[in-house]
Amino acid sequence: MSNRDIVRSLFEYNEWANGRLLDAAAEVNEADLEREFGGTSLQAIFLHILGSHVSWLAKWTGEMPPLARVESGRVAAALRESYHAAHQRLWAYVGSLSDESLDAATSLFDPDENEEWRTWERPTWQVMLSTGTHAMQHRGEAALILTSLGHSPGQLDYSYWCWRSKSN
Repeated sequence: MSNRDIVRSLFEYNEWANGRLLDAAAEVNEADLEREFGGTSLQAIFLHILGSHVSWLAKWTGEMPPLARVESGRVAAALRESYHAAHQRLWAYVGSLSDESLDAATSLFDPDENEEWRTWERPTWQVMLSTGTHAMQHRGEAALILTSLGHSPGQLDYSYWCWRSKSN
């Protein structure tokens, strides 16, 4: 499997897993979306995942996808619209990549082991995998909150998706 195939698979999985969380969140009232659980909220987690995808997408393409305004009365709908727009743009970008472009270096600004900020150079495929796996952590946090509210998103495991995916 090429780096391109791996990246495509991970972003396809991300869209599927994000969709499962958004489906579960649509069943939760807005007060619970905004309520703090251990220092965060479902809304904050969803916005963090989306923000990570959108910021990398902007870095890679120079364009921001259109994002819906999150406002009272339509938080879940705005999140779904924004995720949809980001997924469409991510797919367009991922579809344009070759193995050569994925091997090209890209830079990121991140803390080192001493929490000192610095610029890192990494192959693009590595940064893209990091973006996808970073979302996994936060989806787990959101799934725990949703489950505690009686709205489990069900299985989110990558292997579960692979076994059921038509593309794998």
